Amino acid sequence: MSRRPLAFVVFALIGTALLVLAVVMGLLGSFAFIGIAAVGCFFIAAALVARASRSPSQRAAAVVSIVGLALVVFGMVATPLFYVGWACLGAGLIGLAASMVAMRRERIPASRHDTR
Repeated sequence: MSRRPLAFVVFALIGTALLVLAVVMGLLGSFAFIGIAAVGCFFIAAALVARASRSPSQRAAAVVSIVGLALVVFGMVATPLFYVGWACLGAGLIGLAASMVAMRRERIPASRHDTR
């Protein structure tokens, strides 16, 4: 059995709990279930990203991007979260780009860096 990253387990549990809560609230007649189900789906997406990413730095940046996207969507209802979501999305994308550049530098052989 392969070892799963801790982020995958935590995000999957939170997402599952939110989806179950959304079903219960929907059965009780509350329209808030739509927002809770959407946030639960984003947590499931973050869990999948955490499992698929290779390096920890890339995993963190990708998860921050997904969380930022979830906050932007959820923030369309609660305005202060909208701006925090854009900040998280931007920070995550910058971190993802930086980690990809760092991974490419590690792959380049040392002979290509010589300028002699």
